[in-house]
Amino acid sequence: MNSRERVVKAMELGVPDRVPIYEMHVSTKIAAVVLNKSPSQVLAYNPPVLFDLIASGRKVDVDKVNRRIAEELVELATKLGLDWIRVGGAYTKIPEVKKLGENTWLVDGSVLKWSGESMWNLSEPKHYDSDEIVREFREREVEVDYKVLDILREVVEKTKGEFFISFDADGSWGPIVSRPSLLRHVLVWMRRRPDAVEAIIDYYTRLAIEYGKAAIDEGADAIQMCVDYGCGTRPWISPSMFRRFVKPALKKQCDVFKKKEAFAVLHSDGNIESLLPDIVDAGISAYQGIDVMAGMSLKKVKEMYGDKICLVGNVDPRVIEFGSKSDVAREVDRCLKEGARGGGFVLSTSANISICTNAENFLFMIKYAKRRGVYGPKGGIAGLK
Repeated sequence: MNSRERVVKAMELGVPDRVPIYEMHVSTKIAAVVLNKSPSQVLAYNPPVLFDLIASGRKVDVDKVNRRIAEELVELATKLGLDWIRVGGAYTKIPEVKKLGENTWLVDGSVLKWSGESMWNLSEPKHYDSDEIVREFREREVEVDYKVLDILREVVEKTKGEFFISFDADGSWGPIVSRPSLLRHVLVWMRRRPDAVEAIIDYYTRLAIEYGKAAIDEGADAIQMCVDYGCGTRPWISPSMFRRFVKPALKKQCDVFKKKEAFAVLHSDGNIESLLPDIVDAGISAYQGIDVMAGMSLKKVKEMYGDKICLVGNVDPRVIEFGSKSDVAREVDRCLKEGARGGGFVLSTSANISICTNAENFLFMIKYAKRRGVYGPKGGIAGLK
């Protein structure tokens, strides 16, 4: 089997030749080691490099930037030995940028700060008016900027049929949880102004569906919905609130993506065990993350849902960062033992290594998993019971 065939087989809950391997977000420091570059030369997963280039006065070509990111994503997957490439949205223009301080920039009038794995908008309003929100989101037209798909097009052109390719699109919760002030308002509005919450989720879901459909038409095998329904050891909302506001949006997305013969992959940090019955019922194809640091049990999720969805996870990134190679081997063995039997499993870290720096351990994890994760004739991993 090649990489794409391997992941497709797992997504279909079958048994491939070996357990496929995925990584959602390779940190800049690890990517630099793999690509034999300095961290300041890596563009993939690394907006600060682009912002610093623009702020320095260098002339930057947006098409060249997108092509270089696509090249790095393919090179990373090839050199690491991954089976699945995750693609995010491309840059649509070169913004106006002024450097304000370490990891902080003024970008098109907004103050942005890089946390090391995510970019946060420090200019987000502290207060949102619910009436204005209802008017704004009900009146907004859904418009797709097809340039957002430029990196995806490049990756598909270079690798279609070889690697499994996913594209990011979600409207059920991701656009809310990525804006802390809006999130705080939404959590209150769920009881006080449900119409405002419905207006926000309805708009972003329609937008995600259109981008997802366009990405599938360009060659994406799956749409990855980055939702983060949980925070630490609990979900942001109760199961009843999830069923009322979020589940219908998630189901709409899954139905559309699967109708177009793509897989609907859900990524979530946090402990979302109480939401899983509804998440699975909404129609996801796979659940990536299974956040071990938040107390999620791969073994339990496999027992409860392994016959319904593919599981993607859940090597502890703390072991990758701080453990010995023996620790990494034991952690991989745990995941294979808990998740791989009978197929329907892709090994990845939980939820990603976006802030990790230990390239040696990460490379060892992949090499060990590829050698260890070979399936036997009865759908088990040799030596693991």
